[in-house]
Amino acid sequence: MGGKIAAVIEGSIAEEIGIVPGDALLAINDNEICDLIDYNYFADEEYLELTIEKPDGEIWLCEVEKYPEEELGLVFDSAVFDGIRHCANHCLFCFVDQLPPQSRPTLKIKDDDYRMSFLEGNFITCTNLSEEDYQRIGELHLSPLYVSVHTVDPLLRQTLLGLKKPAEILLTLQRLIALGCRIHTQIVLCPGINDGDKLRESLDSLAGLALPRGGNREASPAGGLLSIAVVPVGLTCFQRHPELRPLSVDEAAALLDEIEARQRQYLASLGSRLVFAADELYLQAGRPFPAAEEYEDYPQLENGVGLAAQFLDRWQQIRGSVPPRPAPCTAAIISGVSGAAVLRPVVEEIRHISNSNLTLLEVPNQFFGPSVTVSGLLTGSCIASAIRPGSFQQLILPAAMLKHDQDVFLDNMTVEQLAATLQAKITVCDPDPASLLQAMYIYSPA
Repeated sequence: MGGKIAAVIEGSIAEEIGIVPGDALLAINDNEICDLIDYNYFADEEYLELTIEKPDGEIWLCEVEKYPEEELGLVFDSAVFDGIRHCANHCLFCFVDQLPPQSRPTLKIKDDDYRMSFLEGNFITCTNLSEEDYQRIGELHLSPLYVSVHTVDPLLRQTLLGLKKPAEILLTLQRLIALGCRIHTQIVLCPGINDGDKLRESLDSLAGLALPRGGNREASPAGGLLSIAVVPVGLTCFQRHPELRPLSVDEAAALLDEIEARQRQYLASLGSRLVFAADELYLQAGRPFPAAEEYEDYPQLENGVGLAAQFLDRWQQIRGSVPPRPAPCTAAIISGVSGAAVLRPVVEEIRHISNSNLTLLEVPNQFFGPSVTVSGLLTGSCIASAIRPGSFQQLILPAAMLKHDQDVFLDNMTVEQLAATLQAKITVCDPDPASLLQAMYIYSPA
């Protein structure tokens, strides 16, 4: 099959030897290339013989001499070339199984692929790892990996993952660590199921696998557990398991008390807080976020752990340099319910400092249901339903609402379509206050 080439960087080695988009890379030095891991490993040599398949089936053998770290200049249309390894579990709380019927097919793909864990930080359950997989992880030093633990009790994990036999995880983690792998873990917390004593058992066991912080840890080849994220279960209006429910305010507060007590304990013994609560837990408990430095090096930012603290910390760094708005404009920042709680004080400061007519619009999620409050799961139709056309000249959206590298929402509405519907200029920004300000000032009404 090989890797389908989506683009060739201008002026690169690949362009010089005649490789073009649409070609496929089959092998390097007779080694079959199945994913980006293979490509990056085998392409690092000084002498390469590339096996290229042209769209008409013609095979080219291209000889290349280069510096060891010199790039070939190939961009592929996916990270794995032989197909994503699909998840065979039937998790009680699987978010994909809670999608609306009208969701686009690509959203319903459930991957459980260790390669995507290494390449993109996707969480895996490790229930499908083969002996060949372990060997490759060790030989190629594929680290870090991101593992969904949920519980260390094999029988309870069997229930949570919807499997037919006990699902151990501690032996798997120990084996990966023995191979030199460093691991980030998560526990999706389902109240009444894997909380309480079961959670304490999981945290105790995982802490026993932790790699202490400090000394020469970064230079050391030793494996170990680097972080644990505790994330509240996400439930849409389409979930059909009566035993699943959201955390109450008191449960969220008690959970934070447990986590913060353990952070103090682990910081003293390991040099790291090790376990971190998702931002959503602080919002559910009505508590302020910890200081940015308490998230250390933000080990699980993409998992919604520390995003709010990082945003607020960066705002404090730039708030003294906000200029006045150069031209009057009715502008609005679009946010989900959770994001609005973080943004509200910042937006008020921006309005005051810049003398701008800036509004924060808290949009409920009609696509997944009101219990889904994160901004990244808002759709174009949610936003269109919440705003009267012509109300604002500019709408500012977080990039997390859109498909990666495409201006498309989860419901397949495009940014262009939404702009036409609401009769407004739409600007997309990153989850950073500097990007938000840039989005405000980049647009001036005619």
